[in-house]
Amino acid sequence: MLKTITFCILSALSGAALADSIRIGTHIIATGDSAGHVIDLVGKPDRKSHAAKKKGETSGERWEYYRDHKTIVVTIRDGLVTTM
Repeated sequence: MLKTITFCILSALSGAALADSIRIGTHIIATGDSAGHVIDLVGKPDRKSHAAKKKGETSGERWEYYRDHKTIVVTIRDGLVTTM
């Protein structure tokens, strides 16, 4: 019983710690990861397009991965993951 409670508490805390990350398959991609690291972990994206540019932002790319009937979007700016 204690193991179950401990597991539940740690799971809840790890979710908060990974707020700026996403799981793709068995891999976790986090804000700040390099584009090369993303490719090493999950491969080339299924689709690439230009990311919308807001005032003051550098141009970037929108990478889309199609997994388990879902589209996962990763935005890369200056070679780093900025949003997911």
